[in-house]
Amino acid sequence: MKNTTVLLSIILSGLFVSTLPAQTNFTFMKTTYVGALDTGIATDWTRNWTNWTPETTVYPEPTDLTTLDATLASLPVLGIKDITSTLTLDASQTYLLKGIVVVREGGKLIIPAGTVIRAEGGAFDTPKNYASILVERGGQIEVLGTATDPVVITSAKGVGARKPGDWGGLNIAGQATHNRLNGTDNNNVSLPITTAFFDANLGRIGGTISDDNSGTIRYLRLEFGGLRYVITNQVNGLTLGAVGSATELHHIQVSLGTGDGFSWLGGTVNSSHLIAFKVSDDNFDTDGGYSGKSQFGIGVQDTAYYELPSAVFDGLLSAEGFESDNEPTGTAVATPYTNGIFTNYTMIGPVPVGSTYPSLNTNSKTYFRRGARIRRNSSLRIVNSIFMGYRNFLMVDGDSTLRSTNYPPLLALVTPSTPVDEGSKQIFFSNNLIVNTDAAFNNVGDTVANGLVEVTRANGCLPKLLALDAWIKTPGPLANNIDPVPFTTGTVLINPLAAATMPDFRPVVGSPALSGANFNDNPLFNTLSSLHIKTALTTPVYPNPISNGTLHFGRRVLSFGLFNAKGQLVKSGSNTDHANMEDFAPGVYFLQFDGIVQKLIVAQ
Repeated sequence: MKNTTVLLSIILSGLFVSTLPAQTNFTFMKTTYVGALDTGIATDWTRNWTNWTPETTVYPEPTDLTTLDATLASLPVLGIKDITSTLTLDASQTYLLKGIVVVREGGKLIIPAGTVIRAEGGAFDTPKNYASILVERGGQIEVLGTATDPVVITSAKGVGARKPGDWGGLNIAGQATHNRLNGTDNNNVSLPITTAFFDANLGRIGGTISDDNSGTIRYLRLEFGGLRYVITNQVNGLTLGAVGSATELHHIQVSLGTGDGFSWLGGTVNSSHLIAFKVSDDNFDTDGGYSGKSQFGIGVQDTAYYELPSAVFDGLLSAEGFESDNEPTGTAVATPYTNGIFTNYTMIGPVPVGSTYPSLNTNSKTYFRRGARIRRNSSLRIVNSIFMGYRNFLMVDGDSTLRSTNYPPLLALVTPSTPVDEGSKQIFFSNNLIVNTDAAFNNVGDTVANGLVEVTRANGCLPKLLALDAWIKTPGPLANNIDPVPFTTGTVLINPLAAATMPDFRPVVGSPALSGANFNDNPLFNTLSSLHIKTALTTPVYPNPISNGTLHFGRRVLSFGLFNAKGQLVKSGSNTDHANMEDFAPGVYFLQFDGIVQKLIVAQ
């Protein structure tokens, strides 16, 4: 959609590999389809380990009542239980989680495949029981589920009694960067739940270690979490505070929770194969300078699951598919910027297939809103994804965020009217399939919307709305595909209904989701990130420096890419052990192969 160079991703055309876990050298898989899945049953990554009916699932009763109980009178601090060394759970036991289990610096909690943890929370108990797991900076958690034996953390209540907010959630505090300040100190910021803890120093986040490692989480289900302890704050399903890129996150389902499904507060952690299923707030929330990458995700909203106390206060809280802030005040100087990349997501809004937004009840219409709300100077990037069944599909909230489109007609309407930093501060919303814009929310006032897009908090909203509408409809190889088929059963996905006991998010035969993905023209995927440039290693490719002639890799590589100092791809190749370096200008270059970046000097 935009002809710009963005120094963000280490992906180059031809250097895609099949599904990799999220890690420091994260790469995207090249797809021809948009959304989370293709048509094949064998490649449906949601099968076997997920659960779409946790309300009626019969789980074993707890057999270990003490290992994860932080409310025991014998503990030094009632309500908190510390893990300071390695604690390995036993999959043959079912554990009861109560209070706050804290993995301290140097500690590690290992949860093997097939382990079930039943959590029992009570915000008004004595002592207060937030029934959460908190991994501190320097601590680690290893959730080692498999596709056939996932790890499950769910409510301790029985069938028919479970509800969202029965327990807290999983919270991880890392040592990567963020942009949130407490006064003038960004080392004095804690995860949201810690405002209700017994120790004000718990859950402190942040540092300077971009590749910090908080452990591994794979094949995990989190059900009925997100305990709310005040009307404006809650524990989310999975909260990631300044978590580093060496942490591995993939195949995680958060279901029927209060608050956000996934919440990133700064950090560089990458991820893949995430599901937010019927959570009551945002499916995926990014804030605080989050700059990681994520591929393959599903978000599902259901009007049966909303928070009435919040819905009553119109505007206090609203449920979005994606919600993104740079930081709470929207300042233009808070860095690093929130600029995470999300690709191949399937987002199912609250409007059922075949229905319309006006048919929802009053509370649902108040609470459930957009497919993506990008606000407070954020620069989120969402591409190659599906959005269907929302009130509106994209809200760009405020002048500072509208600037981040870098779209000339919008720049002319905002102050200041200058382009933003193309390297780190630009919104991308391209190659997305959008269906059901006629299920519209139309309004004129402080908020202006037309069913497709929405703007607010800015003088002269209507001209900006029209310009934003034109921006999202920009033609070209990165164009969004808007309303190509009717919003009826069998036109896009097999069975995306939230009420289904076995939803199927694969495209139907002939679905517009089966084409339209673009990993070649989008600058998000063919440039090198400034982070990797800064951390590039000088390794023994030879000769180095080189003036001209042949550069030898020392071994045959599947593919390689050579980037200049601006992160632009200048040469690539495949299945070779060398590169011809004739006619290259002197300077510093960066060579990528086998998941590493190597510094190369071209001499006179």
